[in-house]
Amino acid sequence: MRFLIWLLRLLVFLLIALFGLLLPVLLFGLRALRDLVSISFSATVNGPAPFTDRLAGEWTQRLIELGAPLDRVDQIFWFCQLMVRSIIVLGWLLSIVFTVQILRVVFGFFI
Repeated sequence: MRFLIWLLRLLVFLLIALFGLLLPVLLFGLRALRDLVSISFSATVNGPAPFTDRLAGEWTQRLIELGAPLDRVDQIFWFCQLMVRSIIVLGWLLSIVFTVQILRVVFGFFI
């Protein structure tokens, strides 16, 4: 009986330690998903093309401030546009998957 109690205490301690280690990772992941969807919704509301150009311009300016070479501004801007467009599409896909999962759970749709 004493061994069982000791084993139970050890299990609870390990679960608390695991939860303490994984909680920051989980929070980071949830914040990243929230930001991904937020950027995608902003692009939807403001128009994807102007939003992409504005955000890519801001990112390019920040990279130049951090010391990126000035002779490669066009390539840096193109890369930033690619990254912004990828983030927007990824956010849209995440929103679609999330919506489908809610429909499956609430209404029993099997899509």
